[in-house]
Amino acid sequence: MKKFLTFVLVLMLACLFLDKIGGSDMHMQFNGDDFDGPLESLFGLVFAGGGLLIALIALVCAAVVAGVVVASVGLFMVAGIVIGGGALVLVLLACSAPVLLPLLVIAAMIWLLSNRSRKQARARRAGL
Repeated sequence: MKKFLTFVLVLMLACLFLDKIGGSDMHMQFNGDDFDGPLESLFGLVFAGGGLLIALIALVCAAVVAGVVVASVGLFMVAGIVIGGGALVLVLLACSAPVLLPLLVIAAMIWLLSNRSRKQARARRAGL
């Protein structure tokens, strides 16, 4: 599938390139000189490709900066909750205790069963 996709992409780019070189009624001026025909098309492709490359680099840089900013804001929010929001966390836990009660019961049962099996294993080792 990858080879087929690569082939289709190269074929599409070749068709676009041949269409661009094939001829058009457009004229380009570069430093006061008038270019037309295949040379004009080649210049257009090169300059458009350069613009797309610059746009790609700018988008990658913007994504990296946005990721760093979002990560740092998240770290500051967590630090603020840990440092200054201790009382707030306790209030929120107290308010959500009825909702978390079924989960707490299951966690307590698992803790008791695992604790009991550890005590029995210690007693067996001590008896041997």
